[in-house]
Parts: sequence; structure tokens; C-alpha cells
Amino acid sequence: MFKNCKIKEMQVDSPEYPALLKKSKYAVPLWIAGDANFNDEFCLAMVGTRSPSGLAASSVKSMVKTLKNYKVRIISGLAQGIDSLCHAAAIENGLPTTAVIAQGLDVPLQGSQKVLADKILKQGGNIITPFAPGTKAYLSSFVKRNTIISGISNATLVVESRLKGGAMHTANFCIRENKPLLAMPGSPMNPTSEGCNFLIHKKQAQIVWSARELPEILGLNSLFPLSTYSTARTAVKTELPNWATEGTILQINDICEQSEKSVNEILTMLTELEIMGKCRVNGQNVIFL
Repeated sequence: MFKNCKIKEMQVDSPEYPALLKKSKYAVPLWIAGDANFNDEFCLAMVGTRSPSGLAASSVKSMVKTLKNYKVRIISGLAQGIDSLCHAAAIENGLPTTAVIAQGLDVPLQGSQKVLADKILKQGGNIITPFAPGTKAYLSSFVKRNTIISGISNATLVVESRLKGGAMHTANFCIRENKPLLAMPGSPMNPTSEGCNFLIHKKQAQIVWSARELPEILGLNSLFPLSTYSTARTAVKTELPNWATEGTILQINDICEQSEKSVNEILTMLTELEIMGKCRVNGQNVIFL
């Protein structure tokens, strides 16, 4: 199905087998296309409805963007909706991503799923399945697929889900294995938010109010060298020694002009500093803290 990509079987005792899944009660042999070396990353499952709201779609982009400087791999199920948005956001932000599918790797994917799967592999991600070659997808196959999504991950984030949506299966498997479960709250009038709101109400999932707090909730600071952030801070102070001091308020255009850097470079730097709590961006104004 995938050009120039060899399909490999991984037994549970294989050294390349995902370490977390190996410890899980859901561990089974896997078939994989693409890079199999992902045991040194924080694996975050991001799952949800096939018919997301506009708010959920934009939230996916924001949340994944806050993770781009960490050793994070996004795990999802390649389905339409939230799953595909999560894979696409990972690719856009240079994060590796793993798609877990409910069929054999030699069974053709169709349309946008095939296009996205090819992009995942081209970017260095992988496609995995617990189903042997030749196995077609059935409704019951997706439950087993969801055990792998949860089992392979350090934590699971339910972005938006109906109360009886497939993402709730993944959430329940996460709960059974005592792994961190996160959920985004949604409008009580939105049927596709019922699942997340239920998990939060029952105190089964930690609430995620904003994308900015996601790295802290996941405890990712220990997985990313702080020296990188220090470098970003030093770069601003070196080029603007009298500007990037506590209490200084600058406009982004002024910083670009004085530093002779592009807007994209400055925005990337400011994002890193804002995550550190070293500045706050309000429209065009940057307040250094």
C-alpha cells in the first residue's frame, strides 16, 4: 500500500516494540510501516469525534503548536475529524506522529486518509496496526485499535467527543491502566462535547482550559533542554540589550526592525519566551516579565 516502505512485524519481545505498550495488558504483535524507533519520546494520544466543531479544530492546532519544542510524538487513529487534524498539526509543527489503523497495512486506504498516511511516512512518522496483512476493517476492529492508541501512549487527551463516541473507548482504556487522561471542556449545548464534559464532571479526566497550559500539565519541561529556552532569551537580550528587560513594553514591528529578523523568526522566539513565562504578547505589544 505504501510505496518504498517496508512492512515489518514486531513481536512483543522485540527491542523495537513500544516500551509502554509492552508493559500494557493490551500488548499484542504489531505490524509497522515507517520508522520504528520512538521509545525516547513522550507519546500523547489525541482523539475525538469525526465531526468536530470549529472551536475543536482550531484548538487542535493551538495545542499541538505548544508541543513543537518538546520530544513529543502525537498518536491518533487516522480517522476523519479530530484524528486527522491531530496528525496534520503534528506534521505542520515538525513533530513525529503515529497513526494506528484498524486494518492490515496492505489493505488500501482511500482518499484523504491515504494522502495523510503518505505525508506521515514522508515526515518520518509511522503507521501501525495490531491486524495482520490482509485483514479488512470491521466495526469491532476499532475497539482493538483504540487499546493500542491508549496502550502506546503516556497520556491521552480527548479533544471533543460524543458521550458514546469511539474516543470514549480510548479514554476508558486509559482509565483502566491508570494513565493520565485529559479532556477539553465544551458547550453543554454541543452534542460533540458531551463525552469530554462527562469525563471532567466525573473527575476522570483533568480539564485543559487552554493550549498554553498543556506542556505543564503533561510535565514536559524535564523532556526538553532548558538551555534552548535560555538561548532564545539570550538572543533577544544580546541584540536588544536595553529592551528585553523586565517591565519593558515593545511592539513586534520594532523588534523586527531593530533585530533585522523576520516576523516569523521573532514570533517563534516570543512563543518560546511566553511558554517560559518571560514575556506576554498582547496583540502587537510584547511585555517582558
